[in-house]
Amino acid sequence: MTRASNHLHSTMRSPARRFNLGAKLSIMGILLLSLAFLVSTFLSVRATRSALLETIQNELKAQAESKAEIIRTNLIWTRGVAMDLASAAETEAYDEEALLRLIRNTLNRNEQVFGSTIAYEPYRFAPELYYWAPYYSRAGGDLAFTQLGVPEYDYFNKDWYVLPKEAKKALLSPPYFDLGGGNIWMVTWSVPFFDETGNVKGVATSDIAFSQFQEIVSGIEVGKKGYAFLLDGKGSILGISKNAGGYYEIMADNMLTSVHSAKARNWDALVNEMLASRAGLLEATDPQGVTVIAAYTPIGLETGWSLALAFPKTELLEKASATQNTLILYSILTVLVFGLFLYALTGSVTQPLRRLTERVSRFSSESQEVTGSRLAERIEISTRDELEDLAEAFNQMSKNLARAFESLEEKVAERSRNLERRSLELETIAEVGREIAVIHDLDTLLNAAASLIRERFNYYHVGVFLMDERGEFAALRGASSEAAAKMLEQGHRLKVGEEGLVGGVARTGRAHIALDVGTNATHFENPLLPLTRSEIALPLRSRGATIGVLDIQAETEAAFGEQDIKALQLLADQLAAAIENAELVQKVEAAYAELNKAYRLQTQSVWQSAIRQYQGSAYEYDGIQVRPVPQELPQRLFEQLKSGKPVQYTEEEKEREGGKSVLLAPIMVLNQLVGVIGLEQTDPRHDWTDEEIAVAGAAATRAAIALENARLLEESQRRALKEQTIFNATERVGSASSVENILRAAAEEIERVLGSSEVILQFNNDNASSTNQE
Repeated sequence: MTRASNHLHSTMRSPARRFNLGAKLSIMGILLLSLAFLVSTFLSVRATRSALLETIQNELKAQAESKAEIIRTNLIWTRGVAMDLASAAETEAYDEEALLRLIRNTLNRNEQVFGSTIAYEPYRFAPELYYWAPYYSRAGGDLAFTQLGVPEYDYFNKDWYVLPKEAKKALLSPPYFDLGGGNIWMVTWSVPFFDETGNVKGVATSDIAFSQFQEIVSGIEVGKKGYAFLLDGKGSILGISKNAGGYYEIMADNMLTSVHSAKARNWDALVNEMLASRAGLLEATDPQGVTVIAAYTPIGLETGWSLALAFPKTELLEKASATQNTLILYSILTVLVFGLFLYALTGSVTQPLRRLTERVSRFSSESQEVTGSRLAERIEISTRDELEDLAEAFNQMSKNLARAFESLEEKVAERSRNLERRSLELETIAEVGREIAVIHDLDTLLNAAASLIRERFNYYHVGVFLMDERGEFAALRGASSEAAAKMLEQGHRLKVGEEGLVGGVARTGRAHIALDVGTNATHFENPLLPLTRSEIALPLRSRGATIGVLDIQAETEAAFGEQDIKALQLLADQLAAAIENAELVQKVEAAYAELNKAYRLQTQSVWQSAIRQYQGSAYEYDGIQVRPVPQELPQRLFEQLKSGKPVQYTEEEKEREGGKSVLLAPIMVLNQLVGVIGLEQTDPRHDWTDEEIAVAGAAATRAAIALENARLLEESQRRALKEQTIFNATERVGSASSVENILRAAAEEIERVLGSSEVILQFNNDNASSTNQE
C-alpha cells in the first residue's frame, strides 16, 4: 500500500518535473528582462523627452533674445548716429554748406539710417532764419533733400522735436507715417543739443524705415509652422510672420483684441507679459486655436517693444515622440532576441543574464547624471558565444554613449561660454568704439582708448604705440596702468624689429601672442611692469600701412587665444581709424585756420585798396538826397562792429551827437568789416526794436553782397580791358614784317596805352660798345 502510494505521488509529480528548469529560467529571464527594459525604456523616454523639451525651449528663448538683440543693435547704432550729429552741431558752428555736407556724409556712411536732420530753434542757426531744418532721406534710393523748416510743416510742434526737447535726452518716437519727409512708416531717434548756457539749441535726428524691423520679424523662422510677432507698448502689431494664420494688418491691428477670441487660451497672459516688458516662456493657445510654446523678451531702450516667438507644441513634441517610438521598438526587439537566446542556452546564459539585468536595473534606477558617469564601465563576460559578443556590443554602445554624453556636455558648455564671452567682447568693442569715435584730440584719444580697454576687459596694462616719422621706433603715446604716467614721462619707446613683441609687430604688421612671457624670447621685460605673465600685440593699420601697435598685458598666463586676436584686432582697427580721423581733423582745422586767415587778409587788403580809389567813402541820405559826408565814426565803435553784430549808441554818445538815437549795422564781407550802415532817430528816447535791428542787419547783408559783386565786376572789367589791350598790341607787333616796323609798332602801342609818354627802344650790343670804347 505504501509502495503504491509512493508510486502515485511519483506519478503525480512527474508532469511538474517535465517543466524543466531551463524553461523556468527562460521564462523568468524573459519576464525579468522585459520588466527591466520596460522600466529602462520608460525612464529613458521620460528623461529624453524632458531633456529634449528643455533643450528646444532654451533654444527658443535664446533665438528670441538673439533676434531681439538684432533689433536692439540696430536701434543702438542709429541712436549713436543721432548722438554724433547732435555732438557735432553742439561743438561746431557750421554754415549752410558745411551742415548739409555733414548730414549727407553721415547718411552715406550709415546705410541703415533712412534720413536725418539737424533742426534748430528759432534764429539759432542764423539771426534771420526762424526755421532751419535741412533733411536728407533715401527716398527713391538716392539721397533726397527736403527743407522741413517751413511754416506748412512747423516741426516745432512735432513729437520727434518736442519730446526730446522737453526731456533733454535722447528719445525714440513711436512709429508714425511721415508725410513731410520720407512718406513711409518710420521711427525717429531724436537727440537735443545745447548751447554754452545749457539751453536747447536744436534737435538732431536719425530716421529708421520701419520696414527694416518688419523684414527682421517676417524673416524669423520658428520651426516649420511657428511664427514671430513684434508689439509696441500699447499692443499694436509692428510686425508678424506669415505663419501666424488669420489676417493681421501691420501698424493697424492690436493684439489686445485677439485675446477675446473663443479659441484663445492663456493668450491674454502672454500679451500682458509682453506689454509689461518682461521676458519668459509660457504655453498658450493662439486665436487660431493652435497650442504654442511662446518665448518673449523686451527690446528695451525705453521703446516698450516686445518680441515673441511662438513654437507649435505638436511640432515641439514630434522629436520626443519619434525618440519614444524608437526606444520602445528597440526595447521590444531586444527583449525578443534575448528571450530566444535564453531559451536556447539557459544554462550558459544564467550568470551573464543576471549580470546584464543587474546592470540595466542599476541604470534604470539611477539618475541621468549617475547613469552617464557609469556608461564607460565594462561588463566582463567570457562565454565564447553570442552573449560575449552581446556584452562586447553593450560595452561599445555604453562607451559610445559615454563619449556622446561627455562630448555633448563639453560642447554645450564650451559653446555657451564662447557665446557669452564673444557677446561681451563685441558689446564692449562697440561701446569703446563709440566712445573714442567722438574724440578728435590725438593725445586724449590714445589715453582714453587705453583706459577704456583696460577697464572694460580688466587687463593689467594697455599701451598704444605710434611709429615715429622715420619708422625706426615705436613710441608710447597713450597708456593705462599704475606705471603708465611714468612710462609716458620717460618717453618709453621700442626699436622696430628688435625690441619686444611691439617692435616685431611694428615690423611684420601681424599680431603676436606671448602665452608665457618667461619663456618667450621676444618679450621686452619692463621693470615698471613686473606682474606681466602674458602679452598680446596687435598692429594698428591704416590704408595698408602699420601706423602703430596696441599692446595688452595680463597678470595670468595664457590669457589670450586665437579668438582674442580676431576680437581685439577689430578693436585695434577701430582705434586706428579713430587715430587717422583725429589726425585728419587736426590737419583740416589747421588748414582751415590758415585759409580763413588768408581770406581775411586778402579781403582787408582788397577793400582798403578799393576804398582808396574813391574820393568819398561815407554817404548820408536825409530823406531828400544822398550826399557824401566825412568819416566821423569813432575807432571804438569800429572795433565793436567787427564782431558782426549791430551796435547802438550809448547815452554819452547820444549827447555827443545832439541827442540822436543811432543804430549801426556792420557790412561784413567774408567775416571782414568793410563798411557800416547807420540809422538815426531824432528822438533820443527811441528804443530800437528787434524787428528794426533785423531789418538793418538784412539791409547790411544785402549791401555787403552788392558791394562785393560790384567790386568783383569792376575787377573783372579792368582785367578784361588789360587783356584786350595786350592782345591788340601783340597782334599788331606780330603782324610787322621787319625789325624797324616791329620797333615802331611796339613803341606806338606802348605810347598809346601809357598816354603822352616818351618811349625809347634800344638794342644792347656788347661787342659794339667795346669797339666804341676802344
